Amino acid sequence: MEDFQYLRPATVTEAVLLLAQHKGKARLIAGGQSLIPMLRSRLVRPAYIISLEAIAELKRIEPSDGGLRVGAMATHYEVVTSPLVKERAAILCEAEALVGSPAVRNLGTLGGNLCHNEVGADPPPALLALGATAVIVSPHGERRLPLESFFKGFLETALGEDEILAYIDIPALPSGAIWSYMKCRLRAVDKAIVGVGVVMSMEGRLCREARVALGGVAPVPFRAKRAEAALIGQHPGDRIIEEAAMAAVAEAQPMSDAHASADYRRKMAAVFTRRALRQALETGG
Repeated sequence: MEDFQYLRPATVTEAVLLLAQHKGKARLIAGGQSLIPMLRSRLVRPAYIISLEAIAELKRIEPSDGGLRVGAMATHYEVVTSPLVKERAAILCEAEALVGSPAVRNLGTLGGNLCHNEVGADPPPALLALGATAVIVSPHGERRLPLESFFKGFLETALGEDEILAYIDIPALPSGAIWSYMKCRLRAVDKAIVGVGVVMSMEGRLCREARVALGGVAPVPFRAKRAEAALIGQHPGDRIIEEAAMAAVAEAQPMSDAHASADYRRKMAAVFTRRALRQALETGG
């Protein structure tokens, strides 16, 4: 690795001021699971590394208006084992439990995962299905952005050079909520070839509200709006589930890589959308 200056702010305010001061020359480091390999490979060559590790407020998981606020520096392990997350956003626990290996979950952070925005990451589909919002801080103040607008392209987000993803706000689940997260993968530690997150609000067998989110089958994770439309106002049986799965596939833009072809990803998107919907309906979350 090339030489760089290591900075360790104690507050969010201090961190964003440092980021603005060294704009274009600095990189943030959270758990280091993504940045350190990039530094070793010289894919990035920052003059300054700004660590968020000492900022206690970014590690908190707190209740908020019936939902919860998760600090960007909360590790995957902390999210998985949080009673509050399990109570108010259990689908996120399901997704986080499937992230990489125990070592990755112990060191990697939720915010780092989202900001790296690698295809096939597990948390994004679950958070999109929950209707989560990104809380972003800069020297100019705070802005809130629906998570579906946060992801912009391959390894690209809506963050500016002087902005930090500070928190993820997750709203209260709707009444009658059921959910499921399912993942197609080659090995237990792999990212998702396809990841599907589903949250539905049911009144008896009638679907009042639906969020269906997919990862691994497009440059960015996304809400499958046509699949959601196929479910809302319906009694989801085999025919409706099949319509929703086919609608989700129609919205996918899969790419071929070393792990799977675009055609295989497209087929698995249909399979795992069906499975996620059926699991949610059968188990009620």
